[in-house]
Amino acid sequence: MTLKHCLVAVGLLAVASAACDDDGPTMPTGQTVVIYQNTNYRGDSRVLAAGSQPDLDDLPGCGGAGADWDDCISSIRIPAGWEITVFEHDDYQGASAIFTSDLPDLHQQTGPCGNSWDDCISAIQVRQR
Repeated sequence: MTLKHCLVAVGLLAVASAACDDDGPTMPTGQTVVIYQNTNYRGDSRVLAAGSQPDLDDLPGCGGAGADWDDCISSIRIPAGWEITVFEHDDYQGASAIFTSDLPDLHQQTGPCGNSWDDCISAIQVRQR
């Protein structure tokens, strides 16, 4: 491989690894909700389109290999015109709440787990209003 080809390959790898960085904020597309592992839209993130996730144990990704999103959400981006319903337990059971705007810190939202919704969501519904 020539030096020019090596430099191109290295550049493409750098761009690809930056695109996969889970530490930076992910913005909603206007058609999706984004959930985050940490407050202020930091840490691992996952895009959720319209629909339902009755069991976040089935949604891989929060915190590394083998981890899932059950009780692992600390902030949520919700685009204008969308809403979510979160549930304390799987299959839409337990306490619930409806949110219609960004939630940078679920510690600040009164809920059933230590008086907040932080690391307390086990099911979620996403829909356009």
